[in-house]
Amino acid sequence: MRIISGIKKGKKILLPDTSVTRPLKDSVKENIFNILKHSYNFRINLEHTNIIDFFSGSGSFGLECLSRKAQKVIFVENNSKTQNTLYRNLSNNFCKYNYEILKKDFFEIDKKKLINQINPDLIFLDPPYEILKFQDIFKFINSLNELKKIIIILHVNQSKTLLFEKFKFYSERVYGKSKIIFLKN
Repeated sequence: MRIISGIKKGKKILLPDTSVTRPLKDSVKENIFNILKHSYNFRINLEHTNIIDFFSGSGSFGLECLSRKAQKVIFVENNSKTQNTLYRNLSNNFCKYNYEILKKDFFEIDKKKLINQINPDLIFLDPPYEILKFQDIFKFINSLNELKKIIIILHVNQSKTLLFEKFKFYSERVYGKSKIIFLKN
């Protein structure tokens, strides 16, 4: 795995134990960023944006955002082994003022407070495929209906189509086992 674009293009990304995480493939990551940059519905310039990367794993998504000059990325990861890999990926490549690692569980963190503090332009969620609390993630996303955000969810392709009625735009892309859901409110 590598950073695919920006100031750190080509830099390798260290991976944690794959039994703990599911790496975001370069081809899928590249498609996500192409959609963000070129889709009529998004057209986001990541430069000077704030991003929250929930379930961040090795940090592949957030690292890509930082390489494209995001102002700040908050990485939320609760697995200690994965946190070590994430920290090494960040400290070897980026200024510590542009990122923060929250060593917390998604379900225990005060997400509304975090969102109010950082005011993210984009929220990325890549929960484990076997997660049992996906309904709680769904409730959290629907609670964001008053905020003007882009939300991207990476989940298993076999999962049922979810309805996000409060969002103006909804799109779904499938890449092998992965389903990417794009939301904008």
